[in-house]
Amino acid sequence: MSKFDSQKRFANFGPVIVKAKINGFRGVNAEINFEYPVTALSGFNGSGKSTIGQLLLCGYKKLPTALNAKRYYVVNFFPVSAADPTPFTDEAFISLSYQTDKPGVLQELTVSRASTEWSGYKRQPERNTEYVGFTVYIPKVERRDLSIYNAKSMLLGARTDLADAVTRVSRILGSPYDDVYFQDVAAHKKQGQLGVASRFGANYSENNMGFGEGRVVYTVRLLETCPAQSLIVLEEPETSLHESAQYELAKYLIDVSDRRGHQIIFSTHSSAMMSALPPEGRKLLVRRGDGVTVYDRVSSSRIKTALSAGESGHSVICVEDDFAQSLLREILRRYNKDLLSSVSVIPFGDTKAVKAAKDAIQKAGYKAIAVRDPDKGDHKADLIFKLPGQLPPEMEVFNNLKVRQALFDAYGVDFAQILVANPNLDHHRYSLNSCDKAQVSREVLESDCIRSFLDDVGDVWFAELCSDIENAIHG
Repeated sequence: MSKFDSQKRFANFGPVIVKAKINGFRGVNAEINFEYPVTALSGFNGSGKSTIGQLLLCGYKKLPTALNAKRYYVVNFFPVSAADPTPFTDEAFISLSYQTDKPGVLQELTVSRASTEWSGYKRQPERNTEYVGFTVYIPKVERRDLSIYNAKSMLLGARTDLADAVTRVSRILGSPYDDVYFQDVAAHKKQGQLGVASRFGANYSENNMGFGEGRVVYTVRLLETCPAQSLIVLEEPETSLHESAQYELAKYLIDVSDRRGHQIIFSTHSSAMMSALPPEGRKLLVRRGDGVTVYDRVSSSRIKTALSAGESGHSVICVEDDFAQSLLREILRRYNKDLLSSVSVIPFGDTKAVKAAKDAIQKAGYKAIAVRDPDKGDHKADLIFKLPGQLPPEMEVFNNLKVRQALFDAYGVDFAQILVANPNLDHHRYSLNSCDKAQVSREVLESDCIRSFLDDVGDVWFAELCSDIENAIHG
C-alpha cells in the first residue's frame, strides 16, 4: 500500500505506531515493526498476541472531540489481584515509535512503572482507539439487554442507514442482503440500537442473528462510523465465520483502512485471513523462555505444517511460492528420490518470509534451509540457497521454447500471444493466464511445463543446488 510509505504515512494515517518494544508484561518481551496499516498477529495460544494488541491501545490520548470515547491505560488490561499479584515485572515498560509529519523523524515515548503508578502518558499523541475483544459483541439473546428483557414495551426510534452497508456485509458473508440498517430502541428510560438485516424475504434484528453474522454487522458499523485514522484492535475476528467469510473480512479490513486511514491490528488463527494480507501485514509470534520472537511476513499455519514435518523427522526446505515448490520437488525427484522423501518443501511468501521461516524452524530445533528465487541470490553460509538460473522460476520455465511448444501441442495455448496481449503481465500470473486458455487446472499445467523444461535443460542445470541441499541436510 503506497499510502503507507514513510513519505505519505502521516498524511494518510496520522501518528500511527511503526515500532513497539515490550518488556515484562505477562512474561512477554518482544520487539515488533509495523510495515503495513493492517497487521495480523498469529502464533500458538499463549504467544502474546492479545498482550501486544492491548498494550498498543494504551499508546494514545483520546481525541478531545470524541467525548464518549474510551481512553485505555495499562491498568485496564493488567489488573493486580491475589490471583495475579505480578502480571508485570517491576521493570516492565512499553516503548512506542510514532510516525510524525516529518517522514524521517519518529516520536519515541515510553510508558513505564514509577513506584505504584504508570508514567509516560502525558506526551502521547491523540488518536481514537477501539478494542473489539470477545465480550465487546455478545449476541443480544445471550446478553439479555433491554431489547430482550423489555421486548414487549420496547419503542422504535429513528432509523440510521450506513452507506454501502448492504454491499459490504453481503460481500463478507457471501450472501445477498436486501437491506442492512440500525434501529434506535428505547424502553423504561433506557436507550440502545439494534442492527437490522433483510434477506430472502425475511426482516430480522440482532436478536435473531447468530454470533458470526451479528459480529460482522457490528464491526462494519464501528469501522465505518468511528473517527477517521483510528487505531482498531480486534481479537480473532474470524470467530464463527466460515473460511470464505474470513478471507473477505480481511479484504474488507484492508479496504476500510485504505479509505479511512485506520491502523488495524488483529490476532488470528485463520490461515484464510493471513492469506488475504500482503506479506508485510503478517507477523508470527513464537514464545520461548527468553521472550517472544516476532518473525516478519510468516503465518502460523505454514509454520505449524513445518514443525509437524520436523517432528516426523523431515528436514524443511522453505521456498517462496507454489511454483517454486513444484519446481524444486521435481528437481529433487530427478536427482535423488530418497532425498526428496526426507524433506518437506513448503512455500512461505516473499524472500524475507522465507528467511524468517527458516530461522523460526531452526530456533525450534529442527533442520531447515531456504531456497530462494534465483534473482534474490544466495548466502550458503546461512543455509540460504537459490534456484538455478538468473530469472524468477516462472520466467525461466515459460520463456523456454520447448515449454512453449509443449503448451501449444498439448493445450493449443500460444504463450507468446498471451504476453503480447498482456505486456505488463506479472510472472506470478503466467500459469493462471495459461490455465484460463487451456481450461485445465493450474497444478496439471505447471507440472507439464516443469517436466518439459527440465527435460530440455538436463540434470546439469540443477546439479549444484541438489548437491548443496544434500550436504546441508545430510552432510
